[in-house]
This record gives sequence, C-alpha cells and structure tokens, in this order.
Amino acid sequence: MTRPVLSWDIVAWRKQLSTVEEPMANEAEARIEQALIDWFRRATDPRGNANLKARSGVDLERAASTLLARVGEHEPARLSDIAAGTGVDVSTASRTAARLVEQGYIERSTDPVDARASLLRLTPDGKDALNRLTEARHEWLREILAEFQPADRAQFADLLERFVTRMIAASG
Repeated sequence: MTRPVLSWDIVAWRKQLSTVEEPMANEAEARIEQALIDWFRRATDPRGNANLKARSGVDLERAASTLLARVGEHEPARLSDIAAGTGVDVSTASRTAARLVEQGYIERSTDPVDARASLLRLTPDGKDALNRLTEARHEWLREILAEFQPADRAQFADLLERFVTRMIAASG
C-alpha cells in the first residue's frame, strides 16, 4: 500500500521533486526548505505549547491563546473578523471564544452597529494572561537568539520579514 505524500515528509517530497524537470536551484534553497520544514514541525509540536504554558503560567491551548492575542490586537473585535484573521471557521472560533468567556479572559458585548453581532474584548485577567504569554514568548526568543551577534539578529530580521512578505504575496 502506498502512503500519501505529506507536505512535511521531506524524503518523499524530494523524490517527487526529482521527477520534475527543474530540481532545487541550489543548496541554499534546499537548506531553506529543510529549515522551514523543521521549524513547522516544531511550531506545531504540542511540546512547544506546553513550554509556553509552563513559562507563562497560563493554561490555554494553542487555539485559545491565538484567539486571545487576536482579540488583544483588534479589540473590540467581531468574532467573524477574528475567525477570518486566524483562518478558522466562525463556529470553531465561537467555541474557543465561549471557553475564554467562561475562563474570564474575554467578554462579549452587543455590537452597537449591528445588534446581531457581538464584540469581543479582553478582561483584566485576559490582558494579564496575554501579557504573560507575550513575555514568555519573548523570553524564549531571547534564549534562542542569545548566540547571535546584534548584526546577525538585524540581518536575520530583515531577511525573515522580506521572506514572510513574499510568502504572503505569493499565497494570494
């Protein structure tokens, strides 16, 4: 039985690429590809979220902490806008928001422009949790970048910003 080729299965992906007329242009592209695959695996690994929970003392699942951050960035925010911004459907975002309301991290209010819609805002506990999560991420990033020289950090930031901008543009 043949197994499906998953996007993170680099061996299968490279075999598949070898049948394409233009293989990887150079070693740098192959290294970038592998680094992105490794990063994606780690970013979606449950241990990463467990690390963030332990550092921050905030016991939220990844989806809940993402929604909390989006509300904090855009409050007052409509649930439909938060769902669109995080790439999930409204029903999924609604269930996550309901849990955050129960936990006291966000509050809902009626949208004065459209009474059918609700607006989400952080509560004081939600602001505290978001601040602790943010500081935990910053601490983790500082640890990772500790061996980088300031000039290397600046160059990495420039290249990463440029890469992400191009990636977003290419994704449509």
